[in-house]
Amino acid sequence: MKKVGQILQEKRKSRGLSLNEVASATKIRKQILVYLEDSDWEALPSPTFTKGLLKNYGRFLGLVSEELLAFYRREFDEKKVKVPTQSLTKPPLFRLTPKLVGGFIISLAVVSILTYLFIQYQSFTGVPLLEVSEPKDNTKVENGQVNVVGKTWPDATLKINGQAVQLSPGGTFSEAVSLAEGINTITITSANRFGNMATEKRTIIAALASSLPGKELNSKLEAEVKVGPSAAFVSIEIDGKTSFEGVLVAGSGKKIQAKSRIRILSKNAGSTKVIFQGSEFVLGKEGETAEKSFPL
Repeated sequence: MKKVGQILQEKRKSRGLSLNEVASATKIRKQILVYLEDSDWEALPSPTFTKGLLKNYGRFLGLVSEELLAFYRREFDEKKVKVPTQSLTKPPLFRLTPKLVGGFIISLAVVSILTYLFIQYQSFTGVPLLEVSEPKDNTKVENGQVNVVGKTWPDATLKINGQAVQLSPGGTFSEAVSLAEGINTITITSANRFGNMATEKRTIIAALASSLPGKELNSKLEAEVKVGPSAAFVSIEIDGKTSFEGVLVAGSGKKIQAKSRIRILSKNAGSTKVIFQGSEFVLGKEGETAEKSFPL
């Protein structure tokens, strides 16, 4: 007479199933399946649980549960069995608990803090940011100055050709630099509190009007624009041509020379001072747009 285990094993093999596949589908551990197919009832849990296992396994294989249980009762005496406490199904591989969630949140916070501290350490000890947008290297100009515009860290010390330059609150700067006839090298440096320094250099070729063939210096008008206490967008026209248009930070300025006409426009007139023929005046009110042309 066939045993229950033999019936289970033959049916499983006839369906081409492995023990691993059956274990995955039924959630019954592989070792338990081996005990069932070996009819090793002593190694299994209590008869009540064993019957449940036989029903589930038999149902999965397409067998009649009542017939399996009948075979089981004939070959096994339930009264002689001591109930073991072995677990029947696979324990969950992962269970989300409040303790696990709390540990994850704490770990995430620690990683975030360490990342922030590392970034701050890099900003303090690394080379400062230094971007110079104007002028471009190897620029040729026909006047005696050029405006140096850029950005660095707000707490850095910025120098242009060794002279300290005041930074705006955001770390931007705009500074007029005087040029000599010929090749000029402008050196811009930015240093942090630890002495780490970033350096940018610009070569500017100045061909002044007085030295150009066929040109004579005949400036009749002179003016100067100073910006402060706030930055201002300024547009300057000389003899009908735009010579500068951009943002000047507080403390910066531009000197202007023209033959016949100067036009100055500011979108923050209260922070724009104009000096013309020895007279100094504010172009207008803070935040408003105003312009002035010379001669009046």
